Amino acid sequence: MFRKIVPLLIGAAAGLVIAWAAISLLGSGEAGRSSAEPLRGQIPELSGAGPIALLVLVVALLVMVTILLHEVGHMLGAVAVGSRITRLYWGPLIFRFPERSVRFDLRSKFFFGAMQCDMQPYHDEASFARAIRAQRVVYAAGPAFSLVTGLVAWLLAPGLWSLAGGYALFSVGIGLATLMSDGVNALMLGRRSFALVSAWSMLMQEEQLDESRRAFLMQASLQRLGELAAQPVPSQGRQLHDLYLLYDVKLMRGERQETTPEQTLTQEALSERVGTAKRPKMRRDALDLVLGEEVVRLCEAERTEEADALYAQLGGRESVHSPMLLKARAYMERSEAAVREYEASLTALRSDAGSFGAFRQLEEQRLQQAGLM
Repeated sequence: MFRKIVPLLIGAAAGLVIAWAAISLLGSGEAGRSSAEPLRGQIPELSGAGPIALLVLVVALLVMVTILLHEVGHMLGAVAVGSRITRLYWGPLIFRFPERSVRFDLRSKFFFGAMQCDMQPYHDEASFARAIRAQRVVYAAGPAFSLVTGLVAWLLAPGLWSLAGGYALFSVGIGLATLMSDGVNALMLGRRSFALVSAWSMLMQEEQLDESRRAFLMQASLQRLGELAAQPVPSQGRQLHDLYLLYDVKLMRGERQETTPEQTLTQEALSERVGTAKRPKMRRDALDLVLGEEVVRLCEAERTEEADALYAQLGGRESVHSPMLLKARAYMERSEAAVREYEASLTALRSDAGSFGAFRQLEEQRLQQAGLM
């Protein structure tokens, strides 16, 4: 929840700065002061706990309404491109559209607003490109709706301290803040690796695994890994979404033999992982995911010595493991405690936001085949 509200607060602060800057510019000179006066409005004078509490309540409700309208913008984008809306999260309310029900949860991780829609069906490059374009529209629609309605409210507001003025301030703030999240995601979907990783993520969250989409994504992902392996390694290493794509291929392929591009990129990841340079946590986690899955592949291929050597390079049996290495630990140590810990991590994935049934089903099958369940 903290990570969700911070961008909103930053955006609201940015909106406030922009609003006051505009007022200051309008207020320079006699003509400016007279034209800016309606925007300034009358600053309310408050005394006593009651009026202050009422103001706080009104502001909180206004913020929540502004968040709701931001999510409505996403929903309008989904309707425009024909995507099926599945969830709307607003405060403690969870609107579940396929089930035609509403759930109340004060501990909702999306308390400050979110919506979900299905990715459109795809089976080849043309349909996948259409599905990605639709997702980009959905991502961009929220910030765009907030900015447009905020600016309209600003033009119509009798004063900054009116309800319309307050909505304008918060709506523009949220629009600016979410340009750094939703807006960036809309742009990033134009990158091949990011688009493929997003599609893998949505596929694994579903209740049942769609084999036709899995087959297309695997073919497209292997082709992309081939392109990456043929390129020089950037000075800062591969992009995060390239590492996640390598992990998705290792996870979802279910084959013990690697392609040459997989081997090349895995060796690059290992060299970076055992290096002495400091890395951000998110990057360390991505490397651990890739290399942990490589340990599992070696175990399944009965290449025990290689698996032991790689596991030792990642910290081995004596170190405190990253949560990203729980699966590798279960395969290597084969203890009941290690297996149960990984099983618990799989169970914890299930939530109202996504069942992860496809992912859990795949992992349970592999654990059974390895004799760990």
